[in-house]
Amino acid sequence: MAQSAATPQHFREWVPTWLKAVVALFVLFPVMLINGAYTGSSVDISGFLGVWSEDINMAYFAASAGMAMAYPVIPIVKPVATTKTIILTVLFAQLILSLVCATTSYVEIIIVASFFIGYFKAFSLMEIILIITPIVAPSGTRNEFYSKFYPITLTIGQLSLVLTAEFAYSYQWQYMYYFMIVLLLIAMLLVVIFMAFGRKLIRLPYKEVDWYSFFQASCVMMAIIYVCTYGKTNDWFASKNILYASISIPILGWMFIRRQLMTDKRPFVDMSVLKNRNSVVVFLFSFLMMFMASFTTLSSAYVTSVLRLDATKSNELFLYMIPGIILGGFICYYLYRWAIRMAWLMFIGFACFSLAIGLLYFNVQPTGMYEDLYLPMFLKGLGMLVLFVAMGVYSIQGLEPQQLIYNAFFLICARSALAPAVASGVMANWLYRAQQKNIMVLSESVDSLNPAATSLYNQTYTSSLAQGLSIEDAKMMAANAIYSKVQIQAVTVSIKEILGYMLIAGIIILVVILLYFFKYRAVRLVKVGQDLT
Repeated sequence: MAQSAATPQHFREWVPTWLKAVVALFVLFPVMLINGAYTGSSVDISGFLGVWSEDINMAYFAASAGMAMAYPVIPIVKPVATTKTIILTVLFAQLILSLVCATTSYVEIIIVASFFIGYFKAFSLMEIILIITPIVAPSGTRNEFYSKFYPITLTIGQLSLVLTAEFAYSYQWQYMYYFMIVLLLIAMLLVVIFMAFGRKLIRLPYKEVDWYSFFQASCVMMAIIYVCTYGKTNDWFASKNILYASISIPILGWMFIRRQLMTDKRPFVDMSVLKNRNSVVVFLFSFLMMFMASFTTLSSAYVTSVLRLDATKSNELFLYMIPGIILGGFICYYLYRWAIRMAWLMFIGFACFSLAIGLLYFNVQPTGMYEDLYLPMFLKGLGMLVLFVAMGVYSIQGLEPQQLIYNAFFLICARSALAPAVASGVMANWLYRAQQKNIMVLSESVDSLNPAATSLYNQTYTSSLAQGLSIEDAKMMAANAIYSKVQIQAVTVSIKEILGYMLIAGIIILVVILLYFFKYRAVRLVKVGQDLT
């Protein structure tokens, strides 16, 4: 009854239930789609601005960091503003920031704008969740809600990669920002027309926010992201910037934790969440989940460097995650109805990742086919959805209602901000080092006694002469052909080597899940129709 009574305050009285769902989902679409930097068009943006692709990745990860930093502030802002006021304010702020990103030529501004776009995204996302919960999950249980909500949000996330790549390929990279501005304007118009009870803020609660803690936590996350993103480019600790950022991480982290534990006022983050074993386990496994999911970095390198396809084809692979995501939603919903043991859901999710990595390991080869990547991406979508839902339900076991928002802070930090940045940095550096090593190893056997190398050299040399090239140019073309062949082989071997280690890690994780989760009494899972909280 409480849910039903609270629902009319969001919309005008004449708005039917089906229209409420349509409006909420349409507002959700730009909220989930927007970002300060879009990795699908990172090559185009970096080429236009004359910056590194790492700069664009930094901006992308900064949005996740900003989103995490918003969660401790939400309980302070929520009591002094209505849903309509919050949504309109943050949508307008994101519109302005998107316009800034589209028109600026300074990547530093894009990074800062991305941070605040993610910050404002958290506010609008929380409000939309409050609106659609009674519509999407009439039972009011988190297991039903997550099984329906995560397929929507993860699907939108995959579409964003394809949309940005298509806009950059067909038009210019700025058009994605202009497209988002149009969507935000339409969303704001829908909010003004259909939602009710919009009023000005009673007061700005800026004094109640511990901005010093906000600054400390933001700097820690951004420093970690900076080190992981620029480490390979700047040769790690040979760079003073990397060294200074690395030193600042433990210092600022210790200062932040000490301030939360020693303050007499309301702490910025309730650290008691870390006393809950279930939450800590989920934070750890969320990190491992995103690390295992980073095998798409290797598949992208395989598509562009071995199969010699463009970045658009690489981004289109993410579309094949969508069927897996949708199937995962159905699986989670019905498994929760049967109250299946949580360990099996965790096992299914990581098993999908391990199987996807295993398929890639055996399919990656110089003569491989693009279609061989469809099934691994499908399995990734399935595994990710199952783990998102399972961990979302498992992490709140044993927490008080007032601790849930801080649990979300730690979860977003681990799952969305830090894990992708760390995994991306590790994968990029690992692939680069392995590729250089394998090029040296393979080059040692490339000489006049190697029949394959000699045949390729003579064939290319003869073909170049037949095309009218000079002898010197023909020799250069033949040498380049051999180097290209060696490079493709080196990338292939490097990718298979990394995938092999990841497959071993996946098997170890599966064993740990069986040993750890089955060691304890089964977590009680309520059936759909009962209130989980």
